[in-house]
Amino acid sequence: MKVAFVSQPFDQVVPPQQNSVGIWTYEVARRLGSRPVVLARRPRGHALCVDLDGVEIRLVTCAPPGAWARLSRVWRSALPHAQPLFARSFYSIEYLIQVARQLRRLEPDVIHVQNLPWHLPAIRRAAPGAAIVLHMHCDWLVDLDRRGLKHALAAADLVVGCSAHIVNAARARFPDIDAPFAVLPNGAPAVNPAPLGRRIEPDSVLFVGRITPEKGLHTLLAAWPRVVAARPAARLHIVGPEAETPRELLVDLSSDRHVRALARFYRGGSAWRGSYARALRAMLPSGVAGSVQFIDYEPHERLLARYAEAAVVVNPSLSESFGMSLVEALAMGTPVVATRVGGMVEVIEATGGGVLVDRNDPAGLAEAILDLIEDEPRRLHMGQAGAAEVARRYAWPRIAALTRELHEAAMAARKSSARMVMPAASADFHRPA
Repeated sequence: MKVAFVSQPFDQVVPPQQNSVGIWTYEVARRLGSRPVVLARRPRGHALCVDLDGVEIRLVTCAPPGAWARLSRVWRSALPHAQPLFARSFYSIEYLIQVARQLRRLEPDVIHVQNLPWHLPAIRRAAPGAAIVLHMHCDWLVDLDRRGLKHALAAADLVVGCSAHIVNAARARFPDIDAPFAVLPNGAPAVNPAPLGRRIEPDSVLFVGRITPEKGLHTLLAAWPRVVAARPAARLHIVGPEAETPRELLVDLSSDRHVRALARFYRGGSAWRGSYARALRAMLPSGVAGSVQFIDYEPHERLLARYAEAAVVVNPSLSESFGMSLVEALAMGTPVVATRVGGMVEVIEATGGGVLVDRNDPAGLAEAILDLIEDEPRRLHMGQAGAAEVARRYAWPRIAALTRELHEAAMAARKSSARMVMPAASADFHRPA
């Protein structure tokens, strides 16, 4: 079975500085065992082809993401009521043309497309015999124009989402398309914390993710003085790059009032001028600022060590399709506090490794953090139980095996023109709508 993965034009797949979709693609592709090909944008300074861990990564030279981001802002300004530019079939057209050319040469059995449904018709024309799997890592199937999406989805043989939250919403909106839906979640490292020297710092709280408004760091920093007042030794480490999600990719699309209210953090939205990270630093009272550290980037091994050392990992997001930091923290035996949002609810309910709080609730968030910091037996038990369940459900080898089963089922259905038989393992991740 010849498999080709089509990345988003702004994904970084080659380690070390990958985005979350790039991490999924790399971690799964290298475990499939059939020497898959990954098509992705070429970062500056990279060769056109990289052989890495049994994966052939073909890098396409195209316009930098910033060029399309600037054009998108012009588009939004000129046509404020139109569908955003990134949802048009000609978005990143130079990337799509080169990807289609590569697919014609490869003639793959399965094409796994990350997150861009409007590119599916062109990909179908380039590879008419392939089974096409669309993998959604966000809510775009719910947020964008239904008629255009329905046309695009007609080219898919299978639609998968990173959580039941994504899949249930998409299935409800498109009950009349032929392609079946399945959950294909993110994964976690299969790592034993012991060799890393698990030395828990009892008052250490960790956030891992991009510094962007939808991650809710403003709520965490509003809660933090309450934590320090009760635990003066508490320390908060915020690890991640300053990389705000463009407003047109989330805030302007969402029907969720909490998400739409994040417009105030973007230039022109309110008095919050400049970067979101700068606004966060300005929130901290002088007596508390010394207990918070911002860290831009760390190698994966150091990041795993940070997870293992922390007493609690926090994700206060207002919008989260899955919540990769939750399963990564739990893999290291560290319990989590997360908001009752999207796929994070599924992770906490399935693993028992954390506590859920309401979003935009600094008092509730502070209380949940303090409860875990101050109750060591509960914290350790929750982390151990969560680690065992994450290893069973979300370890990358299992996610890769499920991906392979889904590819095989989609390919078999494509060749026989029969209804796809869903692998039994996929049912583990489904949840009632």
